[in-house]
Amino acid sequence: MKIDNEQLIRIIDFWHTSVEKPELFSREAIHEVDYSGREIIDVVGPRRSGKSSLLKLIIHRLGLRNNFLYINFEDPFFINNNQSSIIENLIEIYKNYFNGEELQYLFFDEIQEIEGWEKAIRKLRDGTEYKIFVTGSSSTLLSRELSSRITGRHTTVKMFPLNFREFLFFRKIEVDSAKDIALKRNALQKAFDEYLELGGFPEVVVRKNKELLKEYFYDFLQKDVVLRHNIRDKDALEKMAVFLMSNIGKPISNASMQKAFSLSYESVDNYLSYLKEAFLVFEVMQFSFSLKKQSKALPKIYGVDTGMIREVSFAFSKDSGRILENVVFLHLVREFDAVFYYRTKNNAEVDFLARKKEKNEALIQVSWDIADERTYKREIRALTEAMDELEMKTAYIVTHNDENEVLVEDKTIHIIPAWKWMLEKK
Repeated sequence: MKIDNEQLIRIIDFWHTSVEKPELFSREAIHEVDYSGREIIDVVGPRRSGKSSLLKLIIHRLGLRNNFLYINFEDPFFINNNQSSIIENLIEIYKNYFNGEELQYLFFDEIQEIEGWEKAIRKLRDGTEYKIFVTGSSSTLLSRELSSRITGRHTTVKMFPLNFREFLFFRKIEVDSAKDIALKRNALQKAFDEYLELGGFPEVVVRKNKELLKEYFYDFLQKDVVLRHNIRDKDALEKMAVFLMSNIGKPISNASMQKAFSLSYESVDNYLSYLKEAFLVFEVMQFSFSLKKQSKALPKIYGVDTGMIREVSFAFSKDSGRILENVVFLHLVREFDAVFYYRTKNNAEVDFLARKKEKNEALIQVSWDIADERTYKREIRALTEAMDELEMKTAYIVTHNDENEVLVEDKTIHIIPAWKWMLEKK
């Protein structure tokens, strides 16, 4: 099908102009970007998390004017014009009708909407001097297979909804030191409670509009799952997604969902895979040095955003302790390479074991409060057993507002409010 040049000119102009419009809040991911190397930069994360804004922030940071091409492939035009050749068409039109001789930077938003995009990007990377940035709302862009498909070096920047420090920035609360944490304690506690309620999707935070979260949820399902994977039983998919969001922090089996939603085991497995691929939910596996033992244990499920969990889940699931557990998980998944839960030899459970470069880095128990003596003893016992087995000297109990320090022989357990832990850990 012949492409209308005038239509492409209008599309290029529209998206180029969109870069100049909004006032943008800075994001921490801006500091993770390598601006000088030849590597392709791929920004990956859930939709509505700020990936497009990050590209625009990069354009502004580099001071680019007429030497870049920015396109968002979720533009309706690309629904029927999604062949990989469209990328070359866009560049050719830019060169012929815009300031083509100076074109140096390519910014392609939601690249997964273009079929076979990897070949086109690889060709541009190998045959030109362009610095290339792409974003995607699919975790397949994080996969090892991506490296083989584009056959070369690329750097992945993970983009999630706002972390707590970014949330504070959006609320114009500056925290640059331990002194700020001490002096602004009440304001920080209040902001953290709002963060648990609203979550971290940027537009929701700016507009303070929780109604957007249901719209986002159905966008995830429709655009990232139903349309992409040609799902016919939309009702079962939606019920399964709501069920998962209603059971955060709990072990869940595929067999139980198969029975609950009258689906085949294969369908349940596929639907869960698609929901994870879209970053709507995450699976946390039990850690074990035995892969066989690890694979047998049931995974736990966490959601992409606490505000969304509150809006779409069943009323019984709006449990403060599990919402806190979810927000701690989201903080860990940004900071570490892998996050597991841990079960000791005596069957005591620790909520999170965070690892980086295949080394154990942090053991974390999450509890809304530890005022109850049985809760306190249970959490301390689980952590000390895990610390013994994993040969770790430090662990954390992350709470809503309790704070203390517990010494057990040569081990230290820090009891710390989540808002403070998130700010100090950074």
